[in-house]
Amino acid sequence: MVFRWWKRAVQCWSLLAVLFALVACGQGGAPAKSPADAPGGGQSTPAKGPVAYPLTVRDDSGETVTIPKEPARIVSLIPSHTETLFALGLEGRVVAVTSYDHYPPDVQKKVEAVLDGLNPSVEKLAALRPDLVVLGSHNRETVQAIRRAGLTAVMYDPQSLDAVYRTIEQLGEITNRTDRAAALVEQMKAKARVLADKVAAVPPERRPRVYVEVDPDQLFTPGRNTFMDELIRLAGGVNIASDLEGWKPINAEKVIRSNPQVIVLTYGYYVPDAEAKLKQRRGWDAVDAVKTGRVYVVDSDLVNRPGPRVVDAVEALAKLFHPDLFR
Repeated sequence: MVFRWWKRAVQCWSLLAVLFALVACGQGGAPAKSPADAPGGGQSTPAKGPVAYPLTVRDDSGETVTIPKEPARIVSLIPSHTETLFALGLEGRVVAVTSYDHYPPDVQKKVEAVLDGLNPSVEKLAALRPDLVVLGSHNRETVQAIRRAGLTAVMYDPQSLDAVYRTIEQLGEITNRTDRAAALVEQMKAKARVLADKVAAVPPERRPRVYVEVDPDQLFTPGRNTFMDELIRLAGGVNIASDLEGWKPINAEKVIRSNPQVIVLTYGYYVPDAEAKLKQRRGWDAVDAVKTGRVYVVDSDLVNRPGPRVVDAVEALAKLFHPDLFR
């Protein structure tokens, strides 16, 4: 992504923590490519026995990280990973999250500290005595600063559905929750297969052109090699910005020229009357989505976070694109 985790966070999560999406995310590992196969395909995840520590893994920063023991005090600096950790049954071991975390409900009340996820203080992190810090699309400098402080830190920034599955499995292994992770991934894949079967019946000419807007000021939108681009496709839509790479600003004239049939806004939680304001833009009254009333404000926490609810996000978008499939 070119639009770094914090930009995403401020604008797309409950701000996005693009996850945190943001200035330029990818100073760590390269984003995973979207799978060519149907969602939920491929081999099922085998259940494993107890993890043997020390455990060595390679994360999305490209670094090899050794986990000396089963983590008992975990800090999550990105909401999507917080959701994963809680889905793996680690409530009580997660000791700090960010001010952008809203799921599970009341999650900020279930931890010892709520941190600034965009610019985390290394001193505050160290004071919590974590044995694991989990990061997302933070820049390399942030990741390295945390590691130089002697803290064990892993970084994962999944940009496809398959990468989300792998991230859940990896976090499950790191935390000795491999069985829970395998069950969660299989549940997600099963739901993805059901949705894929529904969407497969939609012919190409009935798949709407879709424009997703995550920032009304700069018209930021997801291009190819972003998890949002894949969600649009899996939900039976065609992303008008698929010619762009990563998260990029898009020209208003290009949007109008592309004439999207569906517009999805992810920032309605902090921009009052977001739908009405978009419809008032000069020239946008000629866009099909505006003319037919198909401008939608969606739950940014759901659609912007590549975590355990990502398949639910596909379903939510599919219901907007193809409501007849769900009647």
